[in-house]
Amino acid sequence: MARTPPALTRDPPCFPCAGVSPAGAPNRRGRRKTTSLRLSPRHRAKPPPYPSSKETPMLTHTQLLDFFSESASTYRFLSQVFFKELNDQAIAELAAAEYPDDTGNACLDEGYRLVRRYFAFSATDRRTQLACEYARIFLAAGVFTKERQTAVPYESVFTGDERIMMGDARDDVVARFLEDGFQVNPDLHEPEDHLAFEPEYLVNMNERAGEQAQAKDKARLRRNVVRQLEFIDGHLLNWIPALRDVAQEYAKLTFYPGMLLVAQGALEQGRDLLRDILEQLDGTSAAA
Repeated sequence: MARTPPALTRDPPCFPCAGVSPAGAPNRRGRRKTTSLRLSPRHRAKPPPYPSSKETPMLTHTQLLDFFSESASTYRFLSQVFFKELNDQAIAELAAAEYPDDTGNACLDEGYRLVRRYFAFSATDRRTQLACEYARIFLAAGVFTKERQTAVPYESVFTGDERIMMGDARDDVVARFLEDGFQVNPDLHEPEDHLAFEPEYLVNMNERAGEQAQAKDKARLRRNVVRQLEFIDGHLLNWIPALRDVAQEYAKLTFYPGMLLVAQGALEQGRDLLRDILEQLDGTSAAA
């Protein structure tokens, strides 16, 4: 059985991407601010908590609830990392985090190594350093060339034939968001296929999956899991590796290339365990 993604943060004070659940109200903060994260000791980077399939043939009900909770925390963290430049508090907490060496996923291991390397050798003014790096990589600041693709964080740019924003990928993302009762705050004035908004959709789906698992609503939970699997493969893992390759061309530091690998690895692990959960739901299971 695949391991669950590592939960890097929980209940952060600033969730910038304004998702809307069926029972919730939209976040009405329209301005983009530097991202603030809160990493409690329990949720700093750590090896995934679930045993291998050789030890446990299926998830218990408690493990299932924990998985959805930890997945929501992980995707919330990723959403915040890629939405805007990090502030001093977030950077300090990331610098103090403990990153594992062996997670069972090659992308996670290499991503954590690059993040550790950045904090081991970075200058004291990390906020300015990382803000400049974010602007250079994701906002194409100072990039004046038509020959090279930029690393702007929109799925349409990396999956469409014309490589422009607001393409077919964005239209499909919007349709999926609407079908699942999720909405990006329009005051943010960003296309919905932004690298920060797509993981936030998974936050919403995992929070609802936890509620569905708690209620033993197998039919709705199964649909939720299938929708997540479709979205991870069709709208995240289909372009994040290409984004990482382009970002590497512009990066002067190892932090953001490392974080893109962390994102890829966490999504791969989450997808693998969701597949196991789907098999469990389709069989005889007391967990769901």
